[in-house]
Amino acid sequence: IVLPKPSPSSTYNNLTLSGHSLIYSSAHQACMLQPSSLIAGQVAAVRRIDCLSGEGVHSVCAIPHGETGFVVMATDGGVQVWDKPGLHLLFQWSFPVSDANSSGSSPAAQQALTESETHVRHQLFARSSTILLAADGSANICFGASSGDVHVLQVDELGRFQGPSTFHHHKAPITAMGSAYQSRHGRTAEDVSPLLLTADESGVVIVWKADSAESYKVVRTLGSATVPATSIAIRKDCAIVARLDGSVQVYGLKDGKLRAEIAAHSRWLTCMDIHPLKDIIVTGGEDGMIAVWMLPVGGQKAAVLLSTVWMHATVTGVAFCGPTFDDVAAVAFDTDELQLFKLLLPS
Repeated sequence: IVLPKPSPSSTYNNLTLSGHSLIYSSAHQACMLQPSSLIAGQVAAVRRIDCLSGEGVHSVCAIPHGETGFVVMATDGGVQVWDKPGLHLLFQWSFPVSDANSSGSSPAAQQALTESETHVRHQLFARSSTILLAADGSANICFGASSGDVHVLQVDELGRFQGPSTFHHHKAPITAMGSAYQSRHGRTAEDVSPLLLTADESGVVIVWKADSAESYKVVRTLGSATVPATSIAIRKDCAIVARLDGSVQVYGLKDGKLRAEIAAHSRWLTCMDIHPLKDIIVTGGEDGMIAVWMLPVGGQKAAVLLSTVWMHATVTGVAFCGPTFDDVAAVAFDTDELQLFKLLLPS
């Protein structure tokens, strides 16, 4: 499928499914298209969601929640939450900048303070987002920051946003977030719990328990790896961690022990998506490979179900899509194509 310019950016996990629409980011905007309307060899009809502040987009994520949902754009300065179709901006939050106290300060001191605050503001950016249901039943949208902080918004039944609350534990910029509710595309299932996974650039993966939007507690740290995680998810009683070195690791959520490891890619693993109904993942990487894997959870053994190579491309986004989520879409950095695979997956 031919994509119009500008092409997908180099951010990892740069493809997400919002309802029946695929979304990827491109510099200062998110781009949305309908897979059902795509025709091979023709230019896709893409609708653009411009970042209103003109800031760069570090990640775009579809946030499912029952019959509704949201699209979260994490930017240079904060986050923007749009409605599911991407038509209306519902909430915008920017990293706070302390007000300069000018009393008793010289003009030169005031200017230096202003420049210092501007520098701090420009150092901060948001990246990655997810949704979970806290123990008190509230819907929480979580997003990470380059400071290592985890920010949490509460969404009430009327779609109003409160917060965010901020939690400190990571010492490095957040790279990925995940929850069982996100992995199930906002559906109820036995493995949906108030657990949040967060990962940072040092390779640390932390399991949090959310009692409410104002109370998040660290449960444990998974493994001792020093390789950043580019994508994380929860399935059954396991955490699925895709790391930059090409490996996919499976950890037990209860004991934090490594249960299995898949050598998925020969170069950087840049993206992963998990099937909402089946214990299957799809991965993409700098080696151009797109692969679908059976997860070694629930008594299953790891197995490769699809392996194909997109020649001369760095795959940066993959997503399950289609009526039963059995199709796979993929985008690559600085290309004008979207590849769509029709799969026959095991039930």
